[in-house]
Amino acid sequence: MTGRRRLAAGLTAAVVLMGLAGCGLPSGVDGKLANQWSMPPAAQEVQAKVGDCRTATQEQVNPVTESMVPCTGSHNREVVYIGEFTGASAALTTPPTLQKKATGAAATAQAEAYAECSKQASAYVGHSWYHPRLDLNVVLPTSAAWTAGRKWYRCELQQVDWYSYDDETREGTLKDFTYPIACMNFGNDESRVVGCTAKHNGEYVGSFTALSQARPNTTAQYAPYHTKCRALAGPYLGVTAAQVRYLTGTYVWFSYNEDYAASGRQDVHCFLWYGEKKSMTGTAKGKRGTNLPK
Repeated sequence: MTGRRRLAAGLTAAVVLMGLAGCGLPSGVDGKLANQWSMPPAAQEVQAKVGDCRTATQEQVNPVTESMVPCTGSHNREVVYIGEFTGASAALTTPPTLQKKATGAAATAQAEAYAECSKQASAYVGHSWYHPRLDLNVVLPTSAAWTAGRKWYRCELQQVDWYSYDDETREGTLKDFTYPIACMNFGNDESRVVGCTAKHNGEYVGSFTALSQARPNTTAQYAPYHTKCRALAGPYLGVTAAQVRYLTGTYVWFSYNEDYAASGRQDVHCFLWYGEKKSMTGTAKGKRGTNLPK
């Protein structure tokens, strides 16, 4: 479309010159079309602001054409931070989109952006942003915008269904918002977030960054992960981390598969785990293990 506009403008100028040929110029006209003419204003990039919400979920956006909606209404994403790539990340010839088994500068750029997004998302919501119902996304400019020098990235939180990981719409801002305690039903075929008044065999206690990009496979490799989870479970229950192993088990859940580990997606969620055949109602938070199933 741009090329056609330029061609039309060139033809118009040629017609004007041909019309003037052989005739005298009007008084005050020197015939120099580009002399002392001001340039038209450059197209302004209208970029979303922190706190804006949108219904679209694409990874790359053109801020000039995308539209925002009030967070009080139905939406999918909420902007929590906008940053700028620098150094080797900014020097990439294409935007560093999230790819499986990424390597080199593209993986590093994604990892750096995600780490900053994670920190800023927690600052935005007023506490750790991690929750089984939330996902954090790095949004990038289109390839054309990147080539034109737009090297920003945007951090957006999105509500998801824990079991299917499908996008969900929500109403209301996540700023200073806290989800209710997440109790879980872990099963062989499915794992779902349930209300704590329903029977459940697990409860979310917190998250941390994986200890290695390689996924643990053996009991020995999982041991330090359970140690980290007990360190989160202790304060949650109101006991020491050392006491947790005598009260309940812990369940380790990786939020992404290891194909994305090099791009910074190494979030590990920790849950209390009562076993396949045990369940309880009510939350264990702050009860010092007194209401846990035996």
